[in-house]
Amino acid sequence: MASDEMKTLKVGMKMMMERGFAPKFDGTMDPIHLRHVVQAAQERMATEPDVTFVPRTYAGIEAEISMPKEAKDDYVIVYIHGGGLICGNAFSSRGYASMLAGESNHPVISFSYRLAPENPFPAAVEDCFAVYQEILREFAGKPVYLIGESGGAYLCIVTAMMCRDHGVQLPTAIVPYSPPIEFCGELDRHFAGNEDFTVTPEGLGALGELYVGSTNKGNIYAEPYYDDFHGLCPMFLAWDENESLSVDSNIIVEKLNQQGIEAEHYSYPHCFHAFATTGRGTPESYEIMKNTIAFFEKHALRFTDDPSRSA
Repeated sequence: MASDEMKTLKVGMKMMMERGFAPKFDGTMDPIHLRHVVQAAQERMATEPDVTFVPRTYAGIEAEISMPKEAKDDYVIVYIHGGGLICGNAFSSRGYASMLAGESNHPVISFSYRLAPENPFPAAVEDCFAVYQEILREFAGKPVYLIGESGGAYLCIVTAMMCRDHGVQLPTAIVPYSPPIEFCGELDRHFAGNEDFTVTPEGLGALGELYVGSTNKGNIYAEPYYDDFHGLCPMFLAWDENESLSVDSNIIVEKLNQQGIEAEHYSYPHCFHAFATTGRGTPESYEIMKNTIAFFEKHALRFTDDPSRSA
């Protein structure tokens, strides 16, 4: 059963969606209009008072670091924002990035990867891989974590796959919240109990047309569903049991289990897509945030205890 805070938040979100002030990814979406709606909604999020925003550039891409007042430097978090691969940027993501930085007391790097439809696959994947490699060099010898929601969660997974396949050191671990791993209709998300009012199966199909296109269907970096997930790093996953993309998260956990890769995972009923980035806003999302940070701390200790991982 969802908490009272979650129920209240969902009612408010639905009202905002009806008035055009909150995003809805369905079959009728206009990507450019949706981009403005998402940016306006994200910019209304409060930022952490004791976190400053340090402008940076990685691989020629605009970025910034959410830096807590007394940040620890034993690991770094890279936040890859969501937005269906058509919305968002480093600056409109400050609400969650700063909350994560403040709660973990560690720097959080976010950046503005290229967006579809102007820049379809593989532009975002190339940007994330390039940025990750530069961050890895800057923070050599320290754990680097990737975290993201929705489209950003997909990019976390694909970036790890690119590292695996190109001989680059993998992230210490990744945290994909509500990731899509297939866009072009192979998975049936019209399951009984689907309550998703933010991302519909039809909306995912529309995103597939904008982002994947007809020539990249089945490409493992465009649609990780077609990969077996061998050789990947540990993952922490969280999702809503009643969202369209719960199908994807369950498949990821199954694939990781088959490969013997750690897959810490949490699913919650009657929430909404990518609710984890609400952070302290609901008991469910705050529990995920605390468990995520505990996951980071656990793997930072393992990293320190295994010198080969910092090579």
